[in-house]
Amino acid sequence: MRFLMLPAVLALSSSAWAQTAQPAAYSPAFARIAEPAEVLSSELCPKPAYPRASVRNEETGVVTIRITVAPSGRVIGTAVANTSGFRDLDNAASRALSRCRYRPASINGVPVQSTTLVQYVWSLG
Repeated sequence: MRFLMLPAVLALSSSAWAQTAQPAAYSPAFARIAEPAEVLSSELCPKPAYPRASVRNEETGVVTIRITVAPSGRVIGTAVANTSGFRDLDNAASRALSRCRYRPASINGVPVQSTTLVQYVWSLG
């Protein structure tokens, strides 16, 4: 004769299950509250000028620029993450966005270096 050992089954009412299934709210002391970098104001971020050759060639598109912002809020690096398909449009957006002034990202209120993506839409209409 063999005995089959089955795991114990705990039967709980629906109200008891609801109480046990949800952990208590817990906020550890080491929690990091992160805030992303953002443009301080539109006056500090000039709109890029449409390159003349791009206007003449009727070039349009969307470019995504990866911007690295220092703890001071200044841009310390830019790179094209997704091209518009036109080098002049990509370069114009990158140059303009690198002149913007940002509120730096922060962790627990302390400014930190961060990278963010900014999309710019080029259209002639």
